[in-house]
Amino acid sequence: MEEMDRDNNFVALYLCAFLFMVYGAQLLFNLELAYRPGVEPYRFFTSFFAHSSLEHLLNNMFFIGLFGTIYEMHTDSETFILTFLVSAFLANFTAFIFYPETFILGASAGAMGILAALAVYRPNQTGIGLGVPMPMWAVLIGYIFIDFVGLAGVNNTANEAHLAGLFVGGVIGYRLREEEYRKERKEEGEEPVVDNWEEKIRKWEEKYMK
Repeated sequence: MEEMDRDNNFVALYLCAFLFMVYGAQLLFNLELAYRPGVEPYRFFTSFFAHSSLEHLLNNMFFIGLFGTIYEMHTDSETFILTFLVSAFLANFTAFIFYPETFILGASAGAMGILAALAVYRPNQTGIGLGVPMPMWAVLIGYIFIDFVGLAGVNNTANEAHLAGLFVGGVIGYRLREEEYRKERKEEGEEPVVDNWEEKIRKWEEKYMK
């Protein structure tokens, strides 16, 4: 595993604790935090942090606690929070297309965004997919497949929102790699090659896929 020399403030674990407290508040005060078009606008944002059941909460806490902590170690706490919030925010717009009559809630899209960002930024980082240790690129492919399969059936999972979160996280992970690539070229005294994809792929393979 590649050495991780960034400071880690374990914000991913603090986020898990916050999600647990929100769920407790839902139960104690019977809070309505889920979102669908037509309800109070603030619920568009509260739905990121609310959950429908303890199982739903624990699944997302696992994703955020595991992949989020690793991602935070490779980047920083601010990048972790930004990735989670941007992925969850943009994925929630799927409510207007796919869930106009039902409610959407949960941190799943943000968690998927973190997973995808980590997989694209550090594809050879070891992660866990379906309980099995595997490289993050394989974890990402596995969960993309699961959500596409979910689209064909009837279930209570917002697969479209998951896929949107994965897409947004993947874009963020790509941008992180792009910035690192440019920084390395500059440190080597070379100008970044914007259009030479063969050069980019070669550099990425040398650094990340050994």
